[in-house]
Amino acid sequence: MARGSGSPSSESDAAAVSGRPSKLWLLIALLGIAGLAVTTYLTSNALSHTEVGCSLSGCNTVLGSKWSKIFGIPVSAFGMATYAIIMLGALHAYQSPIYDLRGRRVVALTAVIGVLASIYLTTIELLVIKAACQYCITSAVLVVVAAVAVVVAARKEGPLWAAIRRR
Repeated sequence: MARGSGSPSSESDAAAVSGRPSKLWLLIALLGIAGLAVTTYLTSNALSHTEVGCSLSGCNTVLGSKWSKIFGIPVSAFGMATYAIIMLGALHAYQSPIYDLRGRRVVALTAVIGVLASIYLTTIELLVIKAACQYCITSAVLVVVAAVAVVVAARKEGPLWAAIRRR
């Protein structure tokens, strides 16, 4: 890790040497809170059978489609769970030593699942339903940004990135 003078060779080496978690975990937690707000709004409207306020004409078309529920549960409720896990896992990661990978792994896996689900659902939204929902797109962007931030935090800290690369 250290080079000739004993100083850290990079920011990730500095994080690994200090054992301090990256502040990016706080950003990831904030992204989780934002995603939780969006998906909670959609879920509450779905459960109360009310239309959402939308600047695009397709929101209620998307949210009223057969694709908007899985086993009778609004897809947005699964989004709520995803963002809650991301938020809580990121807070755990921020408060834990960088070698404690539990919260970090949970956030990484949940973000990957969220990105894959968002790709699938956005494809359905645009190509099958042929409508766009600003809330759905916002949710997709939030989970992608969270996933990118997880990768950056993992690379910066070291141990999680090493565990990911071994797989």
